[in-house]
Order: sequence, then structure tokens, then C-alpha cells
Amino acid sequence: MTGRIKKMHSRLQLTPSNGNPENILIIFPIDEPSFRVACYAFRDLGKDNVQKRQFIFIVKEQFKDLFHLRIGNSMFITHSDKDTILYGEKRLLNSLQKIKLDIIVDLNPTFQLAISRFISLLKSEMKVGFVSDFSDRFYNIQLDISKSGITEKGFKQINWMLAQ
Repeated sequence: MTGRIKKMHSRLQLTPSNGNPENILIIFPIDEPSFRVACYAFRDLGKDNVQKRQFIFIVKEQFKDLFHLRIGNSMFITHSDKDTILYGEKRLLNSLQKIKLDIIVDLNPTFQLAISRFISLLKSEMKVGFVSDFSDRFYNIQLDISKSGITEKGFKQINWMLAQ
């Protein structure tokens, strides 16, 4: 399956001088413990610097009642760990390909083929995700939490990057 997916070659250094991203897609974790930590870590997202930013959130349908960010637009997906393709992927792609995405962030701390494959079909200069055996193929900015094992630290790093 990975033979058909292009490897991400570009490496970027993320600094505040990269300009102000306007359209940011954030994909929340599909497992409940990580989802809850991500919701907590991003609870203040957009309180500062929100005037020119458009946030789009992709959240697992099962967590709809737990998701309380009141900024941006939310899209809900149905997904199980056995899925290699997101349910309703074509509809999502049609909606998102009309928007120039500046940053795509995958908050799943463990590799999810369906999510990573979906991200590979979208255009963006910055694709952020966590380090895994396959992350080089999908993300040009990778966060390594293997030493600490604390997912929230990775979420805080991403939150810091988005707040710049």
C-alpha cells in the first residue's frame, strides 16, 4: 500500500517568520484517551491571533458530544481501527480541496493509516504529525514523544506553533 504514496521530501524549520497561516486543518485523535487530552490541551486555541485564522477540525463522530471548541468549523468522521479508508472520504476531500490549507495537523499519537492516507491526498506546505515508522512519508514536521511518552507535551508543542 505504501508504494503508491509519495514520500514527503521537504523539510521546514517552523519559526514565527513563516508568516501567518490562515487556514489550519486539525485532525483530532481517534482513540478516546488521546482525544480527551487533545481537547484539554487545545481548549484555549484561537483566543489570541484568531482574526485572520480559519480553523477546520476533523473529529470522530463518536466524540461529537465531547468536542467543545467553539471556533472554526467542525467536520465529523466515522472510523474504526480496521479501516484503511475514511468513511465519506470523497465528500471530505471535495470540501477541503476547495480551501488552500496552510497547515495540516494530525494529532493522532500512534500511526493511523486511514488518516495519514487522507492527509497525503490534501495539499499543504506544512503537514505536522507524530514520529512513527511511516511518518516520513506523510509529514514534513514530526514530533517525537518517544523519550517522554507524554502525548500532552506533543500537543503543547503544536499549540505553541499555532499560536505564533
